[in-house]
Amino acid sequence: MYLALPVSDVVLFPGMFRVAHVKAGVGVRAVDKVAENPEPLVCLHQLRPGEEDPKRAEYPDLGVICQVLRVIDMPDGSLRVLLEGLERAALTGKPTVKAGTLRVQAKPLNVRPKDPVRFEAVARELDLRYRDFMIGTGVSQSDHAVMGSHSEEPERLADQVLANLDLTYEERLHGLLIRDPLARLEHALEQVAVALGQQAVAREVNDRMQATMDRSQREYQLKEQLKAIRSELGEAVGSEAEADAFEARIHESRMPDEVREESLKEVGRLRRIHSDSAEYTVLRSWLETVCDIPWGKYSDDTTDLPAAKAVLDGDHHGLDEVKERVLEYLAVRELNPDSKGPVLCFVGPPGVGKTSLGRSIATALGRSFGRFALGGVKDETEIRGHRRTYIGAMAGRLVRTLIRTGTANPVIVLDELDKVGNDFRGDPASALLEVLDPEQNHAFLDHYVDLPVDLSKVLFIGTANLQDPIPAALRDRLEIIEIPGYTEEEKVEIADRFLLPNLRKSHGLTEKQIKIDRDTLTQVVRDYTREAGVRHLERKLGALHRKVARKVVEKEAKSVKVTPKKLGELLGPPVYHPELAERVDQPGIAIGLAWTAVGGEILFIEATKMPGKRSMKLTGSLGDVMKESAEAAMSWLRTNAAAYGIEPEAFEHEFHLHVPAGAIPKDGPSAGVVMVAALASIVTGRRFRTRWAMTGEITLRGRVLPIGGVKEKALAARRAGVTDIVLPVFNRRDLEDIAPELREGLTFHYVETVDEVLSLALEPMQ
Repeated sequence: MYLALPVSDVVLFPGMFRVAHVKAGVGVRAVDKVAENPEPLVCLHQLRPGEEDPKRAEYPDLGVICQVLRVIDMPDGSLRVLLEGLERAALTGKPTVKAGTLRVQAKPLNVRPKDPVRFEAVARELDLRYRDFMIGTGVSQSDHAVMGSHSEEPERLADQVLANLDLTYEERLHGLLIRDPLARLEHALEQVAVALGQQAVAREVNDRMQATMDRSQREYQLKEQLKAIRSELGEAVGSEAEADAFEARIHESRMPDEVREESLKEVGRLRRIHSDSAEYTVLRSWLETVCDIPWGKYSDDTTDLPAAKAVLDGDHHGLDEVKERVLEYLAVRELNPDSKGPVLCFVGPPGVGKTSLGRSIATALGRSFGRFALGGVKDETEIRGHRRTYIGAMAGRLVRTLIRTGTANPVIVLDELDKVGNDFRGDPASALLEVLDPEQNHAFLDHYVDLPVDLSKVLFIGTANLQDPIPAALRDRLEIIEIPGYTEEEKVEIADRFLLPNLRKSHGLTEKQIKIDRDTLTQVVRDYTREAGVRHLERKLGALHRKVARKVVEKEAKSVKVTPKKLGELLGPPVYHPELAERVDQPGIAIGLAWTAVGGEILFIEATKMPGKRSMKLTGSLGDVMKESAEAAMSWLRTNAAAYGIEPEAFEHEFHLHVPAGAIPKDGPSAGVVMVAALASIVTGRRFRTRWAMTGEITLRGRVLPIGGVKEKALAARRAGVTDIVLPVFNRRDLEDIAPELREGLTFHYVETVDEVLSLALEPMQ
């Protein structure tokens, strides 16, 4: 019976030396006994190396008889033992524990090969293959002759091969447990063949790496030589790093092949130019611009229509037509992502949210946002950029905006399209024709970049206050969406939902410190602002917040509730007074409706006659068209005087037609009907009906022609207290744009002739 030494970290082959780490008590006690009384041990290899308790471990039915050559005590109480394997031993029973040590019955294993001829042939082949493997690892022929000392003993050679190859614990243990010598040789030959294959792959990879390193080393040496030559010639070598950086950025970008080829060519030029030269700076700036352009960088569009609608509704109140159009655009994009969308253009008075609507569209789409202000731009190079030959040349503002957005498919707002001018430096509006044409802007050519830039994925949105100043060719490329002014109710809603929360936050106030109810907002809108948008309203509300902030800081009050009665104290006396329609209290006064860039207005027309030579005087800063309307009104009235019982002598006076607010220029044909009504009123002595207003163009034949701005004019009339509006019959369809709640309290009368106008608008003769 032998003492047993369990091991789990190494596999000991006969004829080999190995160092084993002995931790458990039974193993330590076995080594101690051998140290007192030297005797052979049986090395038992655990089948599951992870088992910590040797008593519960599983062992194969084959071990290795060995002897202990040296023992080293470790600080943690374990031992490191140098073992020499002697021969395989077959276990004749299971290991047992006696006197605190593990013991086992075993006898040496002597198995002869069944086929000696094959055994010798396999042994020779193994010897040759193992020799090739060892030489491949860097061992010389003479060293291998010493190390491979078991070549004359085939069984020991197999053990040596399995012990020296890079195998796992389980693979080595499998080779140790093979009893048949021929099978063990064949197994060792298979493992050597695998190792030779791995060695060949590693050698091939290493050769490729070495070739690459040799090439890189040669390039490095040539570059160093080039630097030395340039240094001798007085040329700077610092440009190499910049050139390398540009080259790397060009290769990393997704720019088209044409652009990449031209850019790399310019990088080559940069390497040959002295860094102190002016051309070097120009070329470096150009390369920076080209590399900064977001070639092929696209953000993913959202296709969630409910989410997009929520964003639009959350950012803007009203504007239903605009939101509907944007959602239609998103729906088409979802069905056909490659579709070329239209160029939307929002036209409306200042302050109605045209620019901020563009930002909301970008948020709804999930795209980046850029803004390009065109107001006052007169130089075409602002759009297309300057050529590189000019000092201080740079890319156009369009390309610079694209760079700032960081993507190739942003939403870019072209602000104030109607403010673009032109002079001897070119026509910027004409430069925009290519930008806004989906059939051309896939290869937009900036003069500075001088390479095609793809703008076909950009969603351009234009804004303008008026349509007429936009050139016809440019307007043809736009889908015009008109944004009318806000009603009083809409302004109050916008102030309550958007303006007040933002103003409280920006002024550092809380809801408890300042309270403004809707009645107060209504009063501010009526008495302190007169605009189509809400900018001036925001300024007035900002003034209220500043007043309250001062009171809070000076400890005058912890909180302030702003009521309509306090507005006079905080904002001063009302700026605007209600335009009561009751001002029509005598003949010769009529109320008209006018459209302005900031919304609708009511217009008072005053006519009088006085003794003097037959003539007509026009005052009130009237334009040519409005003067002609007055003359047409007088001509029609004189022509049809008999039908109204007017004697010809009634016109033998000096007539004076005046439009109040004379400092404000006024023009347009839509005041024709109200002018003829005012003149008819003063001639016949019949007063204009109270709370009535009218609009329409007239002809000499007495026809009433359609006009524009019906919604804005109707809102102005409602605000002024008008109850009845006279409109051309052809404008009936325009009322569809006015919400039913905004038409409440208004009665519309439709006319085709001036006769109908006078019969409706003038009171009967008293």
